[in-house]
Amino acid sequence: MNYLNYFFNPAHLFSLRPEAMHARAVIILAVIFGLTVVLAGINKILLGKTKDGLRIKGLRRITHLCLTVGILGFVYLFFAWQGVALLASRIWLIIIFLTAVIWLAFIAKYLFLEVPKLRKEIDHRRDFERYLP
Repeated sequence: MNYLNYFFNPAHLFSLRPEAMHARAVIILAVIFGLTVVLAGINKILLGKTKDGLRIKGLRRITHLCLTVGILGFVYLFFAWQGVALLASRIWLIIIFLTAVIWLAFIAKYLFLEVPKLRKEIDHRRDFERYLP
């Protein structure tokens, strides 16, 4: 618990020359970023089984999010492991996290607000075209 207080200390997070990361933190972050890459692979498999075009578009967006966050996370871990001064700063973790949250909000907006409207529009168009000669 003491390590978490140290890790999330603002002076430590915003330091441009952070101390070396503990092995436990590297393992935890590697597992998290690895799980996002695995989730991208699972979504890619689900894309092949789904026939709904609107759902495919949403799953594709989630796949791109997970793959981007995973790759950026592993790049950050590489720089943290090498001890590169500016690129190993913990602020990059915050930037990656905030970017993922904002990106996920846009995906949720698409899936929960835009897709139902598009489905209604498609159904309305099908009903209208059914009676055309």
